[in-house]
Amino acid sequence: MNLSNISLPYPVLGINDDVSPELPQNAISVELSADKFNYKFIIVLHFDNADIKKLIEGGYADYSCEYECTRTMLRRCEKSKEPQFEIVLPRDGVRGRLSFNCFVSVKKPIENYRNRGFNEDYKGVSFNMEPGDILVAFPQAHYDADIKYDKLQAAGSFMQIREDKRRNDIYYDISKNKIEILLPTSLYQQYCNTRVKNAAEVIHASLVMNALTFALLKIEDHESTTWAKTIRYRLENEEGLSKDDIDDPAKIPGLAQKLLKDPYGRLFSKLMENKNVGEE
Repeated sequence: MNLSNISLPYPVLGINDDVSPELPQNAISVELSADKFNYKFIIVLHFDNADIKKLIEGGYADYSCEYECTRTMLRRCEKSKEPQFEIVLPRDGVRGRLSFNCFVSVKKPIENYRNRGFNEDYKGVSFNMEPGDILVAFPQAHYDADIKYDKLQAAGSFMQIREDKRRNDIYYDISKNKIEILLPTSLYQQYCNTRVKNAAEVIHASLVMNALTFALLKIEDHESTTWAKTIRYRLENEEGLSKDDIDDPAKIPGLAQKLLKDPYGRLFSKLMENKNVGEE
């Protein structure tokens, strides 16, 4: 969620530099646990502004967490005097992206609201705040229920190979939730041969590597797909990967190599292994 282009008729902590000190990097943290039936989210909020904290302690403001899943029409809002929420949702109530928007908002009228952290533009000015007015706007957090987080490193989590009887050449379809490598019938039948399917090193270093490189070059046009969200998540959370590499076309082949766990290296090792067997 990008709050930088939002403005309200009064200063809000978390929007531009309206109020200081600005929100820390860990302004919102989300911890997930799950079982067969439910998701459990623990959301913790952080900020450091004494005047706003005093309003919360005095009962004039509280924390709120709005969460919604557009695909299941889920939309709820919870409030708390503490900067923490425990949200339990049934698995069948969430599809696609679940978004969390958290705030500190006014609980009862505040006359002549001032804050020692106001930007200089607001010096000497006070505001009459009504219930529902926002004092702190935290960055948006989200969870993508369609992503299988325990299988992110497997190529099959974001890509599949299938037959296309209408085509005579190979085609990459990156418009769906998985990157699809479409093979004409003749090639697909060869691909289904056990010897070919078991040669994962060759498949990864050729078909899969080419398709992933193509998809990465066009990822900005397909951000809503599950494959793009999966890759974005890995870039932001996996050690050894950098989200900046995806913005440099020259680094895309190397990035694809990292995402697939060194397919060229595995291919060359397999070829050397086969050579050694032949020599013996």
